[in-house]
Amino acid sequence: ELSPRLPPLSSDELFGRLSLGMRITTFFLWLLALSCSTANERIPVAFVFWYTPDHAGAQPYWHDPGFRGAMDGLVSMHQMDIVWFNVAEEGVEGRLKAGVLEGRFAFVFGKGCWHTPADKTMRGVIIPALPSGVRAGLFPACSSPPPPDVVTGVPIDRAYHVIFYDKKWLKPQFDGHPRAVHAFGVDSPATFNSSGSVAWADHPKLFDYVSVGMFAPWKRHETILDKEGDRLVVGYGWRSDESSAVVSALFTGGVAVWQQVQPQSMCKVYRASRRVLMAATEVGGGERVILEARACGVPVEAIEVAADNVKIREFLLGELLDT
Repeated sequence: ELSPRLPPLSSDELFGRLSLGMRITTFFLWLLALSCSTANERIPVAFVFWYTPDHAGAQPYWHDPGFRGAMDGLVSMHQMDIVWFNVAEEGVEGRLKAGVLEGRFAFVFGKGCWHTPADKTMRGVIIPALPSGVRAGLFPACSSPPPPDVVTGVPIDRAYHVIFYDKKWLKPQFDGHPRAVHAFGVDSPATFNSSGSVAWADHPKLFDYVSVGMFAPWKRHETILDKEGDRLVVGYGWRSDESSAVVSALFTGGVAVWQQVQPQSMCKVYRASRRVLMAATEVGGGERVILEARACGVPVEAIEVAADNVKIREFLLGELLDT
């Protein structure tokens, strides 16, 4: 639960006990202490990301209500004014840099894997321009370890003052970073209505298997073709040629495909399915799907994970953090 008050614990103890929104907030407040003159002053933050609109509309991260819920909580409950900078749009990178140089932000953070546009903008443009006292952080939205810098050989995560990583499986990759924070969760009450009137066990079942995620090769949705019964894949677009190939193979195999299902409807999908299939590769994500299914009441024994995806198993039995 998000809380506007910090308990009297050390930073390490706080990070070990608090959920996603509070973990992020705790670090932000600690990091920005020198920049904020009064407790009631709102904290100016820049968020850097890369997003191109899809068929669901132009709202960034529409499919990730946990992340959006955490961001909303930082604004509404923790006195942060967050300005979103989509560097996929022309001229945005220049406006972001100008704002940084003018001292408009106390903290700048991005979301994206290593060497993606958001990371490149942060390391190549923004971090070198940071005024004294301003800090930078990154949510590396992937399961890959930070690669070494081509010049210095130092892992590129060291360019950031803080790294927020989403799975404990990655912790050894950041052991050398001075401030790496484990932070991940879902927005179950507000978005998924997880306390709905019909529990998973009592809900009428329309499908024997459901697979959820982007129509990308590393999700391995085609694994559902080997399953018996009524099958459903719920997802959204990736690169048009690769997504088309995935969807075509599913259609040919008699699998139902639903596109652009909004998060508010996903609990009904999970509860209407006997088993949830997560066949993604080890670098293919799937963490959020498992947490969403569990938040909607799907028992762990009804969630089937690929045998070669070791890192995702922590989400089957770990704590269910709620933003």
